[in-house]
Amino acid sequence: MDPRAPQMRAAGLPFALLAGAFRFLGWLNGIAALGLAAFALGMVGGDIAAPDLQLPLLLLLAGLLAACLGVGFAYVAQISLLRQGYTGRSTRGHLPAQWLALLCYLASALAFCAGCWLAAGQAATDAAQQLTTYART
Repeated sequence: MDPRAPQMRAAGLPFALLAGAFRFLGWLNGIAALGLAAFALGMVGGDIAAPDLQLPLLLLLAGLLAACLGVGFAYVAQISLLRQGYTGRSTRGHLPAQWLALLCYLASALAFCAGCWLAAGQAATDAAQQLTTYART
């Protein structure tokens, strides 16, 4: 057995956690985008007039794309660390990919929050405009 195997396995654990976090954010953004699209097309809640949900849907899809990009950057950083473990030379070559992965994670989380905020706000402002008042005679 290679004496560096426990060290290389320990170097991969943070990336396993990061991959799980990216998977969670991907699911959140994807399911929210699917729900908004179903609502806007009238498949869900067909008796309610759908507000304009283009911007929230765009943000949720951008969050899904950021999560996918982050997984790719995390993979590149992990491969760089594993390569460093095999050669026995420790460098900082993995840091740019790791920082980009973390930046994509934050962008994905912020896109999800902004998409949900705008969808809820858009629904509230459209509901206030559609209230019907009747004049007394």
